[in-house]
Amino acid sequence: MSAILDYFTAPSDQHAAAALDDLVDVEPDTIDDASGPTPDTLTRPRIRLAANGTPVLQVKGVEPVVALGRLEAVLTGRSYDEVSSGARSGSLVAMSDDGDSLVLTVTDELRDALAALDADGVAAAARAWAIDEDGEPSDESVPLLAAFAELSAGAVDRGERVYCRVLV
Repeated sequence: MSAILDYFTAPSDQHAAAALDDLVDVEPDTIDDASGPTPDTLTRPRIRLAANGTPVLQVKGVEPVVALGRLEAVLTGRSYDEVSSGARSGSLVAMSDDGDSLVLTVTDELRDALAALDADGVAAAARAWAIDEDGEPSDESVPLLAAFAELSAGAVDRGERVYCRVLV
């Protein structure tokens, strides 16, 4: 069984802890793109708004500790060991009583590095982070990183942090 991973933003750990209960409506409305849809925005993962207004990016297979730790190492030039030993690297914020749902932190350093990426930076990060057997970014890695960069930029603009809700 694979986990459902919802990346979202919140102003504090206390607000993020409420996601154990408050993000159950992940049939959210798509965030409007003022420039209108393009072929790129139609095929990439989308940030959606939950009913409570929380931006949510649901992904598969990109867990917040190892996968995002590797990405942070690529983007910041720090070693994976240094990244993974950071205080907010996948730290537990909240866990349901039965242990099947938890909220983990995503580092501010990764949020800031993602928020600063332009299209060329996204492509370069994808080449270094998520490659296929030919040594090129996978079809999914560039659109996924673009969505992560968009979520992170919104968080920076609002003074929020990024979190991951894991549903097992």
